Amino acid sequence: MSKNKAILIIDDEFIILESLRIQISGILPDSILLEAASSGDESIQLIDDFYYSGHELALVISDYHLDDAKGTDILKHAISKFPEVQKVILTGQADTEQINDFKTHYGLDGLFTKPWDFVDIKNIILPILN
Repeated sequence: MSKNKAILIIDDEFIILESLRIQISGILPDSILLEAASSGDESIQLIDDFYYSGHELALVISDYHLDDAKGTDILKHAISKFPEVQKVILTGQADTEQINDFKTHYGLDGLFTKPWDFVDIKNIILPILN
């Protein structure tokens, strides 16, 4: 039995989160679950829910600066449950030293500044659809 794939997007700014959700949902088939979280705590809970429900978390797109967490900490939690997860950081103003350190140790599939070019995000998502 193949697992259902899921994508998680995380940002504490509603307009950013909703824009991403609308753009991404427009290219996803119904077979891929798209979830959105507006905090670190909510995203950790969703990652755990995916793990225990048997979903395959294929991609996490996280803002770097959340009110209650750093995006890299959320990505580390995702990696602990889903070692093959694709990891993307969105940022308006990031601590590049911390992001580069994360990239060196864990890998990073994308680093996009706000506002992002959806073509770049789409190029990460399309291979997941296969």
